[in-house]
Amino acid sequence: MGKVGVVNTCVHFKKRYCTDASPTVIFLGLVQHLKFRLFIFYLPALFFVMVHSSSLLAIEEGKIRTKLHTIFGLYLTPQEAFNMKTRMDDEVLLVDIRSRAELKYVGASPLIDANIPARFIHPDFKWSDRVSSYRTLENDHFVEDFEKLLSIKNRNKETPIILMCQSGSRVPRAAESLHEAGFKNVYSQYQGFEGIKAKTGILEGKRLVNGWKNAGLPWSYRLKKEAMYFNFDSTRPAADK
Repeated sequence: MGKVGVVNTCVHFKKRYCTDASPTVIFLGLVQHLKFRLFIFYLPALFFVMVHSSSLLAIEEGKIRTKLHTIFGLYLTPQEAFNMKTRMDDEVLLVDIRSRAELKYVGASPLIDANIPARFIHPDFKWSDRVSSYRTLENDHFVEDFEKLLSIKNRNKETPIILMCQSGSRVPRAAESLHEAGFKNVYSQYQGFEGIKAKTGILEGKRLVNGWKNAGLPWSYRLKKEAMYFNFDSTRPAADK
């Protein structure tokens, strides 16, 4: 390249990439300039992917047991739910839909934004021979409780929500209720907090197969007051806590 060409090149790049007539320096300057331009060109697309990538995390439905399928078809392992919550923070809501008694005696994750039970222990402690345990009642104001949560958190029905119960079995019905109410992005942490029961061996019947606790993710018996159900109970006056 002639001297005039070198000078013109240096003027074009405002002397940011070349300070002499060396063709090597000019070439490297051109490379750096093009890299910068490509970065600027693809930056909006990169930002779009980062914002909307939560929908890309979901596991294929075919890998999930049929009885755990939800109307949204969005599923996360405990680790994926943990990663999504820690990465997106307040942009996603992690909601434990177990009963209050389960949280007290089994523990809960400190990452949950709310405990909104899908079902309550029957107030008369009626017995069920089918499941060899106490009967439960459906939370008739489950959707209203979630709408109160959105109001408190200043979120809307487009906000991604992760539901977690004991083992994933309560989520499908809960997700259906939210879908009917217009919620758009509801994920199932399909292994639940405790996981499923072992089917063989000396630990048969114990919930040790998978789940949040068995994955070694954060949990505690000490519960966050601000995440407890009395904050989101839509039938209870705000001051009555």
